[in-house]
Amino acid sequence: MAGSWRTSFSLLIVASALFIAEGCDKGVCHDYGHEPRFDASHRPPSASVLGRATWTMLHTTAAYLPDNLDDSHKQSFKDVIHACATLYPGKGQALIQHIVSDPIVVKEIDAMKTSDDAALVVWKIHNAVTAYVWPERAAFPDSLGVKPVKFQVGDGSTSQFQLLGLNPNLRKQILDAVKARWVLTGGLEVKHWDKRDLLNLPPDRTMLGRAYWTYLHTISVYMAHHPSPEELAAFRSIFNAIYEIFPCPVCRGHFRLFFHDPILQKELEEISTKHGAILFVWKLHNVVTADGMNRGEWPNRHLFPSEKHLNVSQFLIPSPKSAHDQMKLLPCKHTSYDCFSKKDGFMVIADVQSRWQIEGGIDQPLTDAAPAACDPPKPEQKVLKMDMYVMGKCPWCAESLEHIADWIKCDYTCTYEGKTMTARLQFNLHMVGLNNGTYDQPWLRAIHGPSELVGERLELCARQHYAKDYQYIKFMKCMDKNVSTIPIRAPECAAKAEMDLDLLVACANMNGEQLVAGSYGYSSWMGIEITPTFVINSHKKIVGLPKNFTDEVCSQIALTSTSLAEVSAHSGVFHPDVQVSEAPLVMSGIAVLFGFTVCIGAPFFVLMTLRRRARGERRSLLRSDA
Repeated sequence: MAGSWRTSFSLLIVASALFIAEGCDKGVCHDYGHEPRFDASHRPPSASVLGRATWTMLHTTAAYLPDNLDDSHKQSFKDVIHACATLYPGKGQALIQHIVSDPIVVKEIDAMKTSDDAALVVWKIHNAVTAYVWPERAAFPDSLGVKPVKFQVGDGSTSQFQLLGLNPNLRKQILDAVKARWVLTGGLEVKHWDKRDLLNLPPDRTMLGRAYWTYLHTISVYMAHHPSPEELAAFRSIFNAIYEIFPCPVCRGHFRLFFHDPILQKELEEISTKHGAILFVWKLHNVVTADGMNRGEWPNRHLFPSEKHLNVSQFLIPSPKSAHDQMKLLPCKHTSYDCFSKKDGFMVIADVQSRWQIEGGIDQPLTDAAPAACDPPKPEQKVLKMDMYVMGKCPWCAESLEHIADWIKCDYTCTYEGKTMTARLQFNLHMVGLNNGTYDQPWLRAIHGPSELVGERLELCARQHYAKDYQYIKFMKCMDKNVSTIPIRAPECAAKAEMDLDLLVACANMNGEQLVAGSYGYSSWMGIEITPTFVINSHKKIVGLPKNFTDEVCSQIALTSTSLAEVSAHSGVFHPDVQVSEAPLVMSGIAVLFGFTVCIGAPFFVLMTLRRRARGERRSLLRSDA
């Protein structure tokens, strides 16, 4: 048996160099250099969020088309549909392509003559996607009683629900339901909803704009690094379609004022890479924002990214000096008022990817939790939810874990304003890193080198198999005694924590990569860029480990922790895993501004794609094929 684990463990670490932990400063480690973002409106969109944005874009655009379509309206709307089928990220692209390539659907798209025809086409495509993804769901509207199987199109079957020759009464019934869902009485600008992204309510102007930007930014960050001619043509066609048929007339009027600017048109035509597409959407978004700021409509907004301190005049198009002053996308040797150097351009790309892209892609579960460590809390017992985000060889993460390890037990006790507070602890530990592949086929890159990745695989396997009473914390605490020796200490630490090393190594070899990919993806989705970061009760964010950490946690037990009895009294639902706070996270701990260069030892590591990048590290880790 001893020979077995020695052989397996040697194979596990054979590719790992023992990097000294770098990229760390002032009590935190970081790969990107920006504060974490947790408000759902400022996090990379998940598959469901992107889907909702895309349907909002398609349905609303169709609903507000002119009653009778001329050739430009029809072609523009066809281009919007084709772009979805060509550029939609992840597995959704193949499904949409499968549906809109069906010979009957093709005929229905070509036969569009009115806005009602366009609305019915989107309605059918939406029901077809639903029928494939959720075959148990009823078609919309469910009052029709149409079975989902009637929308499983793609092979030209004549048994599918067909729009051509549709019974007039049934057509009216469908259109009435579609308009009730997507058309705002009186027009897009009549009502501005108080809450963002309200489900099952017609979008207003703000919601429509947000849906379009979500779609545009997201397709750009997930494009292939070197898109095909068809993909590039589809990408360009979206902006011409916005010019022709964007549903909001005021917004469309603003867009038409600047879109034919010669510099902007030249930049659109010259896009040839993913990075070019990202920068074009970034510039366009800032042009729209600058216009609103200049008109006084959005006095509290800023140009993105805010730390670049960009000036409104750099994005005012048209203006008397726009040809000279506007920010150009073609890089210059040194950053100046109207252009970025290649390095600073990469930083902008990284900031955009930070906002819109999830490590490992959009098709992943976005969950990262160990099996339950403790028995369910009693109904009257408060619950303390604590998430800790780390990198495997971050020395400040190790120091923080050393400090709090003895507190990580099922019953958490502390003192707040002279009172003893107790709560059932739900502690979850997550890893932060890079995935240049996908969730299903990861290409993982740990910030501190290959040895960190091996250590993270072992530690997440310990979390998976030794969650009871947080036994895995003992293993991690031992590993963190000297982060420069991770993962060599694993046999010693497994023995100290009374764990089966064979089990850990087997898990690391068989499942470790998937566990790490899931953890990286979840942390990315949560906007984590600095480690250690703690999030308490999904409300309080703490970066680093301040001296008053215990007081901060204890205050959250008093202020935001809720017992199951309290939750069920409010909702009538008794659920063991409660997240009670939807308020924006409150920041405490160390506020950090990073301007540093990280030395990376292995040459291949320099070529790594890095989605959210600190200034020096971003330059060294972005792909060289930009």
